[in-house]
Amino acid sequence: MYGRENGEETDEFGVSGYVYRNVFLIFDRETESLWYPLDDKQWTAISGPRKGDTIPFMQKPAPVPLGEWRKKHPKTVVLLGPKNEIE
Repeated sequence: MYGRENGEETDEFGVSGYVYRNVFLIFDRETESLWYPLDDKQWTAISGPRKGDTIPFMQKPAPVPLGEWRKKHPKTVVLLGPKNEIE
């Protein structure tokens, strides 16, 4: 999880479709800058107008059993790959 506040605005991100060192790069929709987690503390813009900017990671949430999650978030959609990939 990461913060999205950028001054007085809120960033929107998407998955770029690019992979670098087995990690999907995200992009911000405003400038299309690409972001990569250079360390375990933050995302860093590696290209585009925001190159060098950082977004801090938030504290990692504790795992929650799926049944408990569904009670709190009943509209959640769970995506599963082929059976042999999830075993």
